[in-house]
Amino acid sequence: MASTHYVVDTKSSQVTVQAFAEGVAGIADHRPRFSVREFSGEVQYSRDRSDGGSLVLTARTGSLEIMDEVTRHEQEAINRVMFGEVLHPERFPEVTFRSSRVVCSPVAENRCRADIVGTMWLRGVEGAQSIQAQLVLTEDSVRAYGEFRLRQTDYQLTIASVLGGALRIKDELKLGFFVVARKAKV
Repeated sequence: MASTHYVVDTKSSQVTVQAFAEGVAGIADHRPRFSVREFSGEVQYSRDRSDGGSLVLTARTGSLEIMDEVTRHEQEAINRVMFGEVLHPERFPEVTFRSSRVVCSPVAENRCRADIVGTMWLRGVEGAQSIQAQLVLTEDSVRAYGEFRLRQTDYQLTIASVLGGALRIKDELKLGFFVVARKAKV
């Protein structure tokens, strides 16, 4: 059987990024979370093969929005650092992940674990990235959820700091996802 083409339903999906801070006691435990508001993607999958699937996801870097309760002043400061010093969305408007290998292992009926290997392009830097996802398969959709980590320095991102360096974001970011992809209309 040929593979089926699915398109990510962004209204039913969510992608998040979480940073971890280190610094002066009392403020070092801050873990800001951001929602990626604009993204798109495509999935190819065949129920008859454990390998051969594919995934492409693209996110607009300027669409990150803080999810935590912060004051307007804090939000402005976070946005200034994130967009002005780290991501530069005017020069690097997109982040893209493209799989080169997907291997699925069944764990139950209509469920499998996917080991996904591919390439991420972030701020003009290309890097290898591995992702593990749990998949739930239905007749017309694939739901995938999981998380993975990446090191900012692998993509030559500036490690952000505020308060004169008293609070610094750690190198590692955690990305979480719950993605619904629906069978493409022919």
